[in-house]
Amino acid sequence: MKVKVEFFADLREKVGSPVMELEIAGGTLLDLIEEIDALTGGAFMKNVLEGGKLKDLVKVLVNGRDIRGLRGLETGLDDGDVVSFFPPVAGG
Repeated sequence: MKVKVEFFADLREKVGSPVMELEIAGGTLLDLIEEIDALTGGAFMKNVLEGGKLKDLVKVLVNGRDIRGLRGLETGLDDGDVVSFFPPVAGG
């Protein structure tokens, strides 16, 4: 299946692109994260996961819906889905 992946803020620098279109074999968000991590030489997963769970301040949307309101890392993906990764953002 083909999935569009969007990266925001410093995650763009970590992966080297603001947008990727990936063909993935697995069907969950975790499968996608593992694929992105492999493509970036291990530079991605450590920025979004901690202890096998999504870092508290990282936001991930699938088709505009927060995965925390879905099935988390086990959220299923379908062909044509758009997945957006937002790193922690602070301001003051």
